[in-house]
Amino acid sequence: MGLTSSGFIDLLFVLVAVSITAAVWSWPRFAGPGAAPVLSRLGLLAVTQVATLVAVLAWVNAYYEFYAGWDDLLGVNAGVAQVQQVRGASPVPGPVADVPVKRLSPTGKGANPGRDGAVEEFRFHGANTALSADTYVRLPPQYFKPAFATRRFPVAIVLTGYPGNPAALIHAMHVPALVRKGELSGKVQPMILLMMRPTVAPPRDTECTDVPGGPQVETFFSQDVQAAMASHYRVATGRGGWGIMGDSTGGYCAAKMALRHPDRFAAAASLSGYFRALQDLTTGDLYGGSKAVRNENDLLWRAQHLPAPAVSLLVASCRIGERTFPEAQRFLALVRPPTQAQSLFLDSGGHNFRTFRRMMPTALEWLSARLRPE
Repeated sequence: MGLTSSGFIDLLFVLVAVSITAAVWSWPRFAGPGAAPVLSRLGLLAVTQVATLVAVLAWVNAYYEFYAGWDDLLGVNAGVAQVQQVRGASPVPGPVADVPVKRLSPTGKGANPGRDGAVEEFRFHGANTALSADTYVRLPPQYFKPAFATRRFPVAIVLTGYPGNPAALIHAMHVPALVRKGELSGKVQPMILLMMRPTVAPPRDTECTDVPGGPQVETFFSQDVQAAMASHYRVATGRGGWGIMGDSTGGYCAAKMALRHPDRFAAAASLSGYFRALQDLTTGDLYGGSKAVRNENDLLWRAQHLPAPAVSLLVASCRIGERTFPEAQRFLALVRPPTQAQSLFLDSGGHNFRTFRRMMPTALEWLSARLRPE
């Protein structure tokens, strides 16, 4: 039974009801003076409280999809983080190991991808890094129309935070629906969305870094992702057709990818992202003890000390409620040509899906305007 399945969630709430009923029925049986009755009643209360807490946490996880399954929760799928020798990227992407694409929507009677677009589940194994990813690809209606049969569509990578689950971009952030609304209004051009999470070496939070002696996650996003997409979809091959955006950790990763790989990405949008990664128990040593490597991954340091790349950046944050707002202001103050940066500041909002959803429509329109098809 899956961690996020409705059957599992229903079972947990049934157990909550059973535990409460049992506690009410048993309560008079443990009446009386002495330590034993008191401890028994405390035990009954503890059982009902634990059952309720587990059920609520499971429901919240299923709704926001922080963890996709038991392997994800327990971290037993960390085998993909084995160290591999990184090979240089070739100009023409080669084949990648993958499993068949699975069409998720639109499905059923009356479904029409040429009218509504489609979402496909795409799993692939990176040829350069041996890292794997479960992703969702949203294809625009034009992708299925004969008039666009030779069109190579621009691609916008959309990242979750850490640990994240790409399905949350569909069910909690409603990204495909927001894109479709933008298409119908003419504010979002026909483009392919690649929805994924930055956690490709779970349970470790790599902050999209090529960890010395560890998983090469930066290389995965800057090389393997584009190679995998090119092997299955009609995507733009030049950097002008590729953009990246994300929230929280995904926002930091998006900005870092564009600044460090301007030959791969034309634009990036950071939604409530930060600009330097903090190392903790989830990250471990990201930089091999090297100050130089740490500085190279510090976006504030890069903006102050390194030549500015020719990329476009959107920095979104909240004046009240977002602790990284001063950091966002400092970063924007350091930006200089040829880097172009714009801000999207809300008056208030927390570091949560509700705030990210408020930023997402404008960010999608902004990113769409800076990508071009081939």
